[in-house]
Amino acid sequence: MRWMRALILFFMLIGVAVAQTAPSALQTGNPIERTITAGQTHTYTVSADENNFVQVAVEQRGVDVIVTVFSPAGKSLGDYDSPTGDEGSENVSFVATSKGAYRIDVTPLNREGSSGRYQIKLVELRDATEEELKASKNLATIKARALELLDEVDAIIAELRTPQTRIRSQMQAANLLWDSDEKRAVKYASDAIVGFKELRASLDADVKEYFRSYGEIAQLRYEIAYMLASRQPEMALSFVRSTPPLPDPYGNLREVSNQQTALEVEIANQIAVRDPKRALEVARETLKSAYAPSLIGTIENLRQQKFEMAAQLAGEIADKLLSEKRLLKDAEAMNLALSLIRLSGVSRRTQTSDSNDQPRRLLSEQQQRDLIQKVSNEAMAFRPSAGNNYSQEQNQAVNALRSLEMMGPEVDGVVSGGTAALQKRANELGNAGDARAFENLKLHNAIVNLPPDEALAAIQRAPKEMQESLYMQLANRLTMAGETARAKQLLTDHISNPYQRQQAITQIEQQDTYRAIAKGKFEDAIRNVANLPTPEERASMLIQIINQIGPGLKRATALNYLEQARGLLAPSERAQGQTQMSALFQIAKAFSAYDVKRAFEIVDPLVDQINDIADAARLLEGFGGEFYDHDELNMNNGNAVGAAAVQMTSTLGSLALVNFDRAKLTADRIRLAEVRIRAYLEIAQQAVKAAP
Repeated sequence: MRWMRALILFFMLIGVAVAQTAPSALQTGNPIERTITAGQTHTYTVSADENNFVQVAVEQRGVDVIVTVFSPAGKSLGDYDSPTGDEGSENVSFVATSKGAYRIDVTPLNREGSSGRYQIKLVELRDATEEELKASKNLATIKARALELLDEVDAIIAELRTPQTRIRSQMQAANLLWDSDEKRAVKYASDAIVGFKELRASLDADVKEYFRSYGEIAQLRYEIAYMLASRQPEMALSFVRSTPPLPDPYGNLREVSNQQTALEVEIANQIAVRDPKRALEVARETLKSAYAPSLIGTIENLRQQKFEMAAQLAGEIADKLLSEKRLLKDAEAMNLALSLIRLSGVSRRTQTSDSNDQPRRLLSEQQQRDLIQKVSNEAMAFRPSAGNNYSQEQNQAVNALRSLEMMGPEVDGVVSGGTAALQKRANELGNAGDARAFENLKLHNAIVNLPPDEALAAIQRAPKEMQESLYMQLANRLTMAGETARAKQLLTDHISNPYQRQQAITQIEQQDTYRAIAKGKFEDAIRNVANLPTPEERASMLIQIINQIGPGLKRATALNYLEQARGLLAPSERAQGQTQMSALFQIAKAFSAYDVKRAFEIVDPLVDQINDIADAARLLEGFGGEFYDHDELNMNNGNAVGAAAVQMTSTLGSLALVNFDRAKLTADRIRLAEVRIRAYLEIAQQAVKAAP
């Protein structure tokens, strides 16, 4: 991620030491394993010739790292940070554009934290294939090609009959154009807003349609506001205020009001980056009607821009909270009070302002004390009603006490008895009338912490109605420890319901497959999938793991495993069901990185199949399925045909990064205009995103 790299450079510039090791040269067949600590950067080099393909894998073993690649001239070629956390691999691949030493930096993502180990290896260094060379060069021009594709979109948008499809197409087109043609982007967005207002107005006259479409229209309104917020926040705010939420047909008026408030505050947070004064105005308007938790985000954003404005808003929120008779009656108010106390405490310790080095305060010392006192007094005074084991207010009281307790010295000088008193009362309220829950918690802790044999004995002493769930919990623990056979036997012996028993065993087998993939044991994973009894089950499992087969492997090895995966499905070119179709699209995406011709061989028959299925679905409309809306395929209501069309368009977007022309020609074969335009926009979106 670029912002993390920029942050590291910033700390280096202001004098914070970032330990950097001397570069180590990577060689194929010689992995390097090392420990890295927060603040360190380990540097490696790979010597490559022009048009070499370079693939490096960094296996994380307890530390989440970001990998950055630099050209021989020192230009950053990109950051690599997949959402794998501190386990799994970061896979880096690129085509060398010039001869020389390419630098690879490995840096912990978190600047504060314990150390961890990782292994880095040069997986492959070879001549790039013709496809890889073409894809690498295409990235430099693909963005222009993608934007040209939008010219074809204009004509198709005019043909669309379903307002929802037309609006979403306009918003997606606008999103693609913000950086290159803002005027045109604003035009698309404005047209989408006009279309939404017309759609909303039409619902008022049709009660039946209102109930049917309420959820989708509410979601569409949110999507428009969220997209505009980061680009044109004032436009977003105007849209949100000029299109009040639709009344919930099921009567959840409070929830609708809270969502509206949260949306306005989120937009205010975006405005704060450019116009702090305007953001403060919006936040104040919101505060008049509701306690939005996201107001804390507004304070944090203002603090970075104008500390005085952040303090003003914080003080006004505190004053309003202090005037409330009972915070426990309003969960949003109590949560906002606790967040404000925590934030103000952080500010006092970390912010300084003037020459006498006095701490800067979001809240005055008296406001902070009064707010802590009010929250603690209400929570300490709460009394559960007789015979009531749980209430929302009781839960709020316990959470408030626990939150204050965690602040330690912050509250010791304010609350009588300090954190010890808070802890005692939280324990009393948390256990009041619920001794069984406490005993259950102890049993679950035993399953987690005791040796397996002792945990098994504890389960046998547990109440009969609890034993089966505890056996399943212990089986999961054994599976995570690699004792799969013992876990299966435990379930076989102790789970009486045959359906539940088989479901639990299937989950264990799936976990075994995931673990094999994580450890790079792809042959074991594919063997596990092959042992599943039906093609449908094999397809379902492949969907979960196929995107992990390939990265970190040599091209020939990856192709071999992908062909084996394809062989686990029915040999027909057409899918034998929805799950198999989904798996085939996933396999085609995986192939695109190594053999785009093979990827299109898989996709082409599926495009024809979806064309035929869409025609068949039109005949079935009204006979048990809702596939079409205003005579256009609905791709948002979860129907099987619409879902398949969405996955097809996403796959074509991925293939366009390797062969733009072929992907475009394939999209041209889609018969339904509403699906074809989605494919064009997906191709354009992925191309723009990938372009340098």
